[in-house]
Amino acid sequence: MLDLLIDLDNTVYPESSKIFSQIDKKMKEFISKNLSVSIEEAFKIQKKYFKENGTTLHGLMLHHNIKPSPFLKYVHNINLASIKRNIELKNFLKNYSGKKIIFTNGTKEHAVNVLSKVSILENIDSIFDIVNADYVPKPNSMSYKKVITKYNLSPRNTVMFDDIPGNLKTANKIGIKTVLIKKELEKYRTFDYIDIVSDDLLKALYQINKRNSYED
Repeated sequence: MLDLLIDLDNTVYPESSKIFSQIDKKMKEFISKNLSVSIEEAFKIQKKYFKENGTTLHGLMLHHNIKPSPFLKYVHNINLASIKRNIELKNFLKNYSGKKIIFTNGTKEHAVNVLSKVSILENIDSIFDIVNADYVPKPNSMSYKKVITKYNLSPRNTVMFDDIPGNLKTANKIGIKTVLIKKELEKYRTFDYIDIVSDDLLKALYQINKRNSYED
């Protein structure tokens, strides 16, 4: 049975819930206020640091000595009302015997709030957040090594689900099976570091489970 590393935002709930767009807006506001720049300039800084450092926070820590706790508290103070319960996902995870770990660049508090809304909190074994990673985010290989060590995972017996291709590229290099959760299925099917592309986590879980059973 494969162990599961599951990303949080835009993976356990659909992108159409528009949760991350709220976080995105909050990040721009935080940068604008704390660096005394316009919202337009804050947007440029945000995207630059995300691209270069894996998360906006990591860039702010490296280049501006921003403390992580105030940033994380501010950007995760959002409305989760659009997230719906997913009883089918709950039942699948409840009956799945492999390890089920949330692997997120967000905080544990945010993950608990989201997982509670989806109704799968009690079906997850553990949450590995940005604090556990010592604020070194995906796709940096150090965070993957930390999660593998913490939960005694075998990369060859682990599959990772994420909505960001770059995060899966690192996982693939380590030997972890990869599943991209995206609407644009055809766009990513040719990426050699992605094993499966699906527009829905539950569908991907069934697909992985079926493939694993066949291979066994």
